[in-house]
Amino acid sequence: MRHPFLRAAALMLLSLFALNAQATLSDDLDTLTTDLNTLDAQLSAFSFTAGDDCAQLGTLNTSIADYIASIEAVTAQLTAPLSLTADDMTSLDELATVSLSMADEMVRLSWELRNVEDVYELFEYRAALSAMLELSDDIGTMADRILEMADRILVMADNIGLMADRILLTQQLQNQNVALVQMAILTTQQNMVALSDSLSTIVYNLTLGQLENQTDALSVDMDGVTLTATNMADELAALEATTSNVLTGTVDMYTWAMQTSQGASHYINGDTLTLLGDLTTMHRALALALENYARAIETLAPVTDNAVLSDATASMLRLTADIGVMSDRIMEMSDKIIVMADNIGVMADRIVETQTIQQTNIELTESSILTAQTVTLTVIGNMGL
Repeated sequence: MRHPFLRAAALMLLSLFALNAQATLSDDLDTLTTDLNTLDAQLSAFSFTAGDDCAQLGTLNTSIADYIASIEAVTAQLTAPLSLTADDMTSLDELATVSLSMADEMVRLSWELRNVEDVYELFEYRAALSAMLELSDDIGTMADRILEMADRILVMADNIGLMADRILLTQQLQNQNVALVQMAILTTQQNMVALSDSLSTIVYNLTLGQLENQTDALSVDMDGVTLTATNMADELAALEATTSNVLTGTVDMYTWAMQTSQGASHYINGDTLTLLGDLTTMHRALALALENYARAIETLAPVTDNAVLSDATASMLRLTADIGVMSDRIMEMSDKIIVMADNIGVMADRIVETQTIQQTNIELTESSILTAQTVTLTVIGNMGL
């Protein structure tokens, strides 16, 4: 039997570790919030109509890319257990709100650019177009990373039950704002398409097709699972492993496209747009399956062993995070391909069609993921997990 003193010492060390992790997280969130407000102020101060130097946009784009790296670094360093505070939730709320403000500023600038076309020299105008597209893409990525960080923090929290209501409000705001950010970016990019007078994306089609097959197989597996009070933990754990493999393939595809886009512009192939649209439709189906799982777990919770229920709800939170990342990466890849396209004018109708499909799908995907998270949090809170 472990000596009582040793057990007490171990508990004290664990408590100190949790407090230190919380202090670090709170400090990181405060820093991220301050830095993002600074970026928002810089973007708000820029205006094409005032004749501001387009180089400022390039500098701001670099700053946002560095900021994204900071978010990713904070997310990578998160370690459980985390005891969330109301101030932490407030910081996450502010990050989501400010990212939406920046997306709205991009819409403002896109309309300004349409109105000053005759004022700029051609090379300045093309530089402005390029900077705007890059900036809109990075702001969308930034909003996605903020949501992913919030999801990761949620998964690692050890006081979800106590903070369930507050976490739910934050998750609602985060998901609503991501959908609004994507809508603002779509408006910005459509404005840029209207102003537009390489590497063919056909090179991606084989890998995208394979990814589509893997995602479809995952969707079939998820549709074929019926959760019970005895199997929910095992079934969801198995789906976690499959989802992780699909997520890895999605991230690899995204990374390849990002690396390629650094050295060459793209000539968009119509089949690529179809595949990208199909993938977002599948992500919508995956998120809907998660929503159905969450409702089944809620129904079965009163007759399920607490250990099984705890494992199942933990798996649910991880699954919602992973599927959310998959959806985000495909949207980011689509944005990057459009940013680097040489034939925007020729493919304008198809691009807008695909983006409209993706916008609808991501809104429904985010809605189902939010519902799954909400129901799961309710179960955790009600059952005292």
